[in-house]
Amino acid sequence: ELTGFDRSKFTQEECDDCNDMMFITRFYKHPDCVCMLMANILHETGNMRWLEELDDGYYLRGRTDLGNPPGEGELWKGAGVLQITGLFNYTQLSKDVNDPMVVKLGSSYVAKNYPFTSAISWIEANNLLHVCLTEGFDACCKRINGGWTGINDRREKYSICRRVLL
Repeated sequence: ELTGFDRSKFTQEECDDCNDMMFITRFYKHPDCVCMLMANILHETGNMRWLEELDDGYYLRGRTDLGNPPGEGELWKGAGVLQITGLFNYTQLSKDVNDPMVVKLGSSYVAKNYPFTSAISWIEANNLLHVCLTEGFDACCKRINGGWTGINDRREKYSICRRVLL
């Protein structure tokens, strides 16, 4: 109901990984926060169609705020259900899962192997549950996106999530 796709599109493993993410990050204890997170996941992934950013990632070259060295960046374009971006986030994930290939192979590897786990690492590092609990939906969106890109779509998805999940 959330994605618009038939449930057969999603494997049991994917559903279990999503549930694990909600459990590990403690979102499951706060149903409205689940809706906030899911709305952003749905926006970031085009309703779970894309687990790797569609853009080539050249815009990330030299983004030192993301830990990217000059002339590098596209390897660490958005991936996973929250589209984590940048060498800093990939390095943290690599440590969290004890897998050096995360940094070496980048976004396509993360999208295939750690779509929900990458979100766990980012959620915890960015204290997202606290943001949702204390500041609400708009602050959740801004923390995930860094701005207001797609805010109307995120709000529409939040309404859908609240209707379906609450």
